[in-house]
Amino acid sequence: MTGVRPATVPAGTDRVSERPGSLGRALLSALRTFVVIGLLLTAYALAPWDRPTDVAAVWRLVVWLVLVVSALGWQVRGVMRSPHPWVRAVEGAGIGVALLLVPFAAVYAGLSAADPATFTQPLTRLDAFYFTVTVFATVGFGDISPLTEQARLLVTVQMLADLALIGTIVKVLAGAARRRRESLGPRDGTP
Repeated sequence: MTGVRPATVPAGTDRVSERPGSLGRALLSALRTFVVIGLLLTAYALAPWDRPTDVAAVWRLVVWLVLVVSALGWQVRGVMRSPHPWVRAVEGAGIGVALLLVPFAAVYAGLSAADPATFTQPLTRLDAFYFTVTVFATVGFGDISPLTEQARLLVTVQMLADLALIGTIVKVLAGAARRRRESLGPRDGTP
């Protein structure tokens, strides 16, 4: 005996493992999230992002920002209608992160294709996505870095957008989930 007592759960406590169908809802949510993220990554892999276009990188990012805000609105609506708002909020946060990463990776791949000297090495789509994730995660291994002012400006925009939008996405989705949960009232005898 270690002298540590196991934590007990009061009777009637709403535990995920005790609710019928909770695991199924969580798995369905995870499946939906993976499908949406998979579709985003497929679009990233197959679309002509790295071919020169007449549309400036900034305008492409503005369009993506509108898409992120629209997707956030759609997710909040889903959270507010869901009988399981926290599961739906986590799903929305995962999709929100993917929607932040893909557009920057696409822009970085396009910049590198237009001018391979934009970064310390020419970027393939995979390299551009890897670089985007290292910036997002604030890891910064240093193996790839921006060399031109335009690329440095876009990386700075990504860092600021990541900070602002992730905080906003989490706050909005968590607030919506909390409000929805409160509107559903007590369940299974719990307050």
